[in-house]
Amino acid sequence: MSTLCTTRLTRLLRSFRVPRPTYAPAISGALVRPLSAVAAGELSFLESTDRFFDEAAATTPFPKDMLAFLKSCNSTVEVRFPVVLDNGAVRIIEGYRAQHSHHRLPCKGGIRYSISVDKQEVQALAALMTFKCAIAQVPFGGAKAGLCFEKSEFSLPEIDRITRRFTAELIKKNSIGPAVDVPAPDYGTGPREMALIMDTYQHMTLGNIDAAACVTGKPVELGGVRGREKATGLGVYFGIREFLRIQRGAPTTPGLSSVANATFVVQGLGNVGYWASHFIAHHGGIILAVAERGGMVSSPSGIDIEALKKWIGTTGSIKGFAESSPPGAAVSFSPHPEEALEMACDVLIPAALEGVVHAGNAGRVRAGMVAEAANGPVTYRASQILEKKGVVVIPDLLLNSGGVTVSYFEWVKNLGHMRFGRMTRRFEEEAMQNMTAVLERNGLKISEADKKLVEVGGDEEKLVFSGLEDTMVDACEETHKKSIELKSSLRTAAFNIAITRIGLDYMERGIFP
Repeated sequence: MSTLCTTRLTRLLRSFRVPRPTYAPAISGALVRPLSAVAAGELSFLESTDRFFDEAAATTPFPKDMLAFLKSCNSTVEVRFPVVLDNGAVRIIEGYRAQHSHHRLPCKGGIRYSISVDKQEVQALAALMTFKCAIAQVPFGGAKAGLCFEKSEFSLPEIDRITRRFTAELIKKNSIGPAVDVPAPDYGTGPREMALIMDTYQHMTLGNIDAAACVTGKPVELGGVRGREKATGLGVYFGIREFLRIQRGAPTTPGLSSVANATFVVQGLGNVGYWASHFIAHHGGIILAVAERGGMVSSPSGIDIEALKKWIGTTGSIKGFAESSPPGAAVSFSPHPEEALEMACDVLIPAALEGVVHAGNAGRVRAGMVAEAANGPVTYRASQILEKKGVVVIPDLLLNSGGVTVSYFEWVKNLGHMRFGRMTRRFEEEAMQNMTAVLERNGLKISEADKKLVEVGGDEEKLVFSGLEDTMVDACEETHKKSIELKSSLRTAAFNIAITRIGLDYMERGIFP
């Protein structure tokens, strides 16, 4: 923290007085853990998030009363509504929208459709979003939503009706809007659902010129931003690249300082896992194995990610890919996807759901670095085990913040009603053309290939990726420096930075009224 920031914080702390709070108990203590977590002796996802928060909070100078406030979930909307199915039957759908923090508005966070959705999970994910936004320095509070149903059991028209009704419920409760709460895609949702949300919102809030900014992750044709689909995975790549460079590799591979020739294992080839793998392979990384729901494929010379993605898209399964691969590729198949987590590699990338690395298998992890592309893939106990082993864990609140960063860009684009680069691209191209012409008039010969590299202007996707890279590089460097200052893990350092930023926000504003 800079001297100016430290002085400012000290001044604010001296003037800040909080009466004995009357808040509800910390949310983790007020909720019952899932039976599976109790049986495994693990903390629940929410309890793990709370514990990570507590460890980092102890490294900040804020009073306990204020930390209790920062930790608690501000509000949670619960909905239950009927949906008429195609056969005329009626199904009751349950869901939640949690707003963790209002230190900045609007709130921001995805909507997931999954049969495993519960209130505790949604609140934990909302909390992570708060800290994720703070570490990426995007001006949002954290939020999350979930509807509890198995998407594969419903037709597209039924899912459309569920999406529109959920949007209507959020509108009635003032829990959606460009200045209030802005959802985005998450597990089980995508551009289609976001388009339906926007359309429903526009129909129910006539006269709102900024209505398109009520949701992000939309199709480009409806106001989405170019590059959003790749954003989280590209952010994961940038984060891994930076920490390999900064820390000069993992303990198992001293001196490794770049993605090129490093070995990776990817658990989950959804949107995030695929795009992270795509950019890693493009920059010379070797994907030793990929695990999916139906099994795992591996090869000592590396998996062809594009071929695997195409195979899964065609067949719907990872099975059969090994047999379809050229003999020289030496691709093998295992029906046990969990084996991927224990393979020797430089970087393990869990890119699916939470809790896949736990106390039961953390001791067998043989990666030098674990990059949390998913939300909460490493439990609290597993994190302790990995830290003792010297495994570097790049935390989720930092590594997968690329999605919310580019969502921020989309929100700004919608509020500005103009795509990025529209006013500047041709001007920049002409300026570069003039520069090469001047150089040639002064005797410098420039090839046509070099001109094509130089004479370009920033289109929307290039500008978005540039902004994303700048955000990730700054956040990684800052987190690394803070971990050295605190002599702590990267996770504690990232939480420390996020808590400090949010705490300063509240202190500057004071408590209303």
